[in-house]
Amino acid sequence: MGYSFTSPEVAGALVRAKQRGLDVKVVLDWKANTGRQNKASLAAMNLLVNAGIPVRTVSQYKIMHDKVIIADGRNVEVGSFNYTRAADRVNSENVLVVWDVPVVAQHYLRHWQSRWNGGTDWYSSY
Repeated sequence: MGYSFTSPEVAGALVRAKQRGLDVKVVLDWKANTGRQNKASLAAMNLLVNAGIPVRTVSQYKIMHDKVIIADGRNVEVGSFNYTRAADRVNSENVLVVWDVPVVAQHYLRHWQSRWNGGTDWYSSY
């Protein structure tokens, strides 16, 4: 679940996870990732959808500023880190990874599910 999603590295890692048979779904902020000016976001989103990864965008909030990855129902990555090259290379960011704490993961999964349920399916534009 993310606000800004432009990183080819993150998109590629998600595609590889899907190819290994993992269940991968992505929820993103609509405004930060759609529109002609968001070419890097559109490319990353299209890469996911074309690889069979469901993507939904959420527009019901002024911004959906969440940045969370939930893995295996036990692990959570959360912080200020947008899934962008700038976050990886030049920004001051923070990330917390909580390993093997299912109760925390389930809390975040419920929040993720509420955003997924309120989202709109993204279809590849190419």
